[in-house]
Amino acid sequence: MILDSQLEFSSAQAVTASAASTNLVDLGIARDIGVGEDLWIRIGVTTAMTDSGSDSTITVTLQTDDNASFSSAATVATLVVIPATTAAGVEYYIKLPAAVLAEYERYIRGYYTAANGNLTTGSFDMNIVKDIQHYTDFASGFSID
Repeated sequence: MILDSQLEFSSAQAVTASAASTNLVDLGIARDIGVGEDLWIRIGVTTAMTDSGSDSTITVTLQTDDNASFSSAATVATLVVIPATTAAGVEYYIKLPAAVLAEYERYIRGYYTAANGNLTTGSFDMNIVKDIQHYTDFASGFSID
């Protein structure tokens, strides 16, 4: 998996209340990002969430707007709901929603919505990537004496 800084919404962004991603992606005037191979949104938990009742969640959505200030933001898709009990290092891969490609305006960003409001820590990465990091480490099944 190759990470591109121009396709990065968040890098270890601390989220304890609802917030927009640190960065946005400018699609320019050519917004047809659905032609070719699949693109994915990678969301990684970089710091585990902590809260008093382990009942908080972060809902991650993808938003679009015609201006960089997102004064009239529209939600394109709900990507994932992350429970407070999720460990650091967990990654989610969501196929970039293709059914609504016509709805993308010039700018896109991630948005984190906190529920139950008692988070004290938690941070996330969020990027657009071409391939999924899908490595599995298996035991060797033999030993050397």
